[in-house]
This record gives sequence, structure tokens and C-alpha cells, in this order.
Amino acid sequence: MTRPTRSFCLLAFLAVAVAWAPSGARAGGEGFGPDDHAPDEGPAYFGFVKDERGAPVRDAKVSASYKTSLTLVTRTNATGGYKVRGFKKEISPSDVVITCAKEGYRQLRVLRRPPPKGKPVLSVETECRLQRE
Repeated sequence: MTRPTRSFCLLAFLAVAVAWAPSGARAGGEGFGPDDHAPDEGPAYFGFVKDERGAPVRDAKVSASYKTSLTLVTRTNATGGYKVRGFKKEISPSDVVITCAKEGYRQLRVLRRPPPKGKPVLSVETECRLQRE
């Protein structure tokens, strides 16, 4: 097979795989988009959990905590992706803390991407890094 033919076949395969993959297998869990956001709902919190080498960590526990009153918990999918929803729009994203954990690992760092300036915040991307113990 020639290189262009192989490249085309690979791209076609990936397109079909993404189209048929269950939504939880895609990055960030469920799909994102404008229809995905309720008017009284605050931003979705999403991202990836990776190990110290950058490999995805499957089935890691991700917690989104608002002060001391509410914590929402989810698990990462096969790509290390997660998504947490459920906070009201009155809650400031700066008051929500994301943490991640998995047995045999310790949390190394949490990196939150800055939201776009001058636009409503519909999602907050946060990446967790874990290190094997």
C-alpha cells in the first residue's frame, strides 16, 4: 500500500471510530456544544487525568468541590477524560477546586486553562497529573 493510501485509510478509520464511539469514550466524557448547556447551569468542568509521562489514567476519581458545601465526583474514561456538571451559574468557577486521585498514585499538579476573555464561561478545562508511588 502506498503512503497516501495508508494515510487515507487511517483517517477514514478514525472518522468512523469517532462517529461510532459511545459519548463516554470521547475526550471529556459526553459531547460538548451550545445545546449541551442549560440556561440556569454554570460551566461544565472537563479535562484529562494523565500520569507523569503524559499517558492517560483510566478510572481515576475526579472531584469538583465548591467550598465546603458540595462535591461532585466522576471517573475518567479510557482516554483519561472526564466531565463534571451540576453547579449553578451563581457559583464562580474560581470557587470550584478540581482534584484527582487513583490508588497507587499521588496528585502531582492541577493545571486550569484560563477562560476566554470577554466571553461567557461555558466550560472550564482542567488537567490533573498523577505520579506513581
